[in-house]
Order: sequence, then C-alpha cells, then structure tokens
Amino acid sequence: MTNVSDKWVVIGVSGVTCGGKTTLANQLKDRLTPVYVFHQDKYFYPDDSPHHVKCEGLEHNNYDILSSLDMEKMYKDIVSTMEGQDCSHNSCKEREEGRLELKGKSFLIVEGFTVLNYAPIMNICNLRYYFVLEYAECQVRRSHRLYEPPDVAGYFDTCVWPEHLRYRAQIEKDRRVTILDGTRQDALQQVMAHLHNMGATALTHAT
Repeated sequence: MTNVSDKWVVIGVSGVTCGGKTTLANQLKDRLTPVYVFHQDKYFYPDDSPHHVKCEGLEHNNYDILSSLDMEKMYKDIVSTMEGQDCSHNSCKEREEGRLELKGKSFLIVEGFTVLNYAPIMNICNLRYYFVLEYAECQVRRSHRLYEPPDVAGYFDTCVWPEHLRYRAQIEKDRRVTILDGTRQDALQQVMAHLHNMGATALTHAT
C-alpha cells in the first residue's frame, strides 16, 4: 500500500452536518485532475439492517454514528481505486485548462461526517479538513434539508448534535486536521493554497 499511496494525494473532508463538506468536495472535483471522489453517505446500511441502533427515547435509527455505515466497504473501495480499480462515485480525468495537477500523482477526495473518525481512512489522508458550526446555525441549516428517512421530532437534539460533539472532540485533539468555520466562504481557498504549497500547478492548456 505504501508504494501505491505515493502516487496519490488523499484529501479528507469531514465535520458537522450541513457544514459545507459536499460543496467543498464538489468544488475540488471541478478544479483538480485526475480526481476521484467518495461520499460517505453512500455507505449507510439499509434502514432495516441489524447494524442500526435506535435513538434513546425515539423510534428512529441513529444515523449519526459510525456503526450505521459500512466503513469497511468504503475503505476497501478507496484502496481498490488507489490500486487501479475505480470504485469512486465521481471522477474527472480530463486535463482541462485551469485545473490543478500534481505531476505523478492523482487526487482522491473522501467526504463525510465521520470519515476522519475512522482510523484507516484518517491515516491514509495527506490533507485533513473538518467543518464546524455553532448549534443554532447548524440547527437552522438542518431544518431546511430533507432526509430519507426524514428526521423525527427531537432527533437533532437527541442524536445529531450530541454525536457531532463527541466525534468533534476526537478530531480537535489531532493536530493534522485543519478546522474550517462553516460560516466562512474561504474553505476552497485554504485547500487550494495547501495544494499549491505541495507543488500543484494549474494547466495552461488542454492536452
């Protein structure tokens, strides 16, 4: 795996619900090449899976914990992609003018609310970002989203926010992670600056 990983720049994008993770991942997909993207929410177990646990006091699965997702499969799909079998959810291999490239390397973006809390993924990342929001802002944003299955009354306060704080506390102890304020508009600029510092350059013409 070491020799394979030398050919990749793996970018982990994680953090609070409705914080900007997917937006940043999509922005990077549109600006890097070659680039492969994985979304953690593709790996939730089916609603009737025995892997799920109920929220305390609610007739609703707790979807805000790692055990609600098949993280082993996600990691295997990532490794398979790095080894040459593309299992990504989105990708771009076009060498278009203006896209950023790092010679001899490909980019892989892993996005999801707890991807950096899963050690095998955390450890293969070269760059790690974690979005945070205050309670009120997060609650308002979440209330405007539609989920399947839909949030039930009390789910945010019983599961979403407490679980986020628990996972966030783990992340904040790790100096490898850059914390991003989800109310700011400069997340993309921060990541691009880090990539430029690694030697990435913009293509000047399509080839």
